[in-house]
Amino acid sequence: MGREATLGRVRRLGSQRVSARAARRQLGIAAAAASLALACTPVETVRQRSYPRLEEGVPTINKVAVAPLGTGGELAQAARRAEIEASITVGSATRETGVTPAEATALVARHLSEALYERGIDVTTQEDFGRALTESGAGVPTAPREAARLASERFGAQAVLLGNVLRYQERTGGAQESGAASVWFEVALYTAPEGEKLWAGVFNETQRPLSNNVFSASRYPGAGTRWLSVDELAKWGAQQTAASMPVGSTTAQTPSP
Repeated sequence: MGREATLGRVRRLGSQRVSARAARRQLGIAAAAASLALACTPVETVRQRSYPRLEEGVPTINKVAVAPLGTGGELAQAARRAEIEASITVGSATRETGVTPAEATALVARHLSEALYERGIDVTTQEDFGRALTESGAGVPTAPREAARLASERFGAQAVLLGNVLRYQERTGGAQESGAASVWFEVALYTAPEGEKLWAGVFNETQRPLSNNVFSASRYPGAGTRWLSVDELAKWGAQQTAASMPVGSTTAQTPSP
């Protein structure tokens, strides 16, 4: 009886060890599957939000005025630091970007204008609209309703694009994400002349290395095989943002009566 009891305990222990190994294998498989699913999940390059006015339906938007962009977030902080440290005016070059905040905002606005034009949209550029704002005494930045009214009256625009650039950081080198180019801007589309908000988009991207995540890195120009400059990243971000806007053929149409 003693021998049988001992053999029973040995069998039970062996069975428990097998079960534990099987459980560990199952956990490993589940973790690998979860990692693969996460890696394969499409990356949201532009975070978008539509507003009730768009969902109600609006006439096709073929003419857009791009307003000069403002600064915010890290870019505005960099400008303030430069002013304090060097006792110079806001707009001087910063260590973080290599260009002035004014240059950074102008570059992003230009890329947005060009990307919309490539979509077949009649665009009033930020330079032309900025001059109109100055002549009207509105200045930059200006309230959406005032900008929308002026865009309609002066240029016949059906919508106006307003926004801010919050980060514009040049690549510093190396093969790590910490040294990659980084761009963050936020824009919103308003009806003209009413100034009703239709859509908003956020592009906030720091280039990821191909080794980090092949699925997300392959989105970039060059399929992630090279590091982008900050201007290349900003241009790509503007193209992605313009492609997401409800203008031209993608405008929400007014429902038929």
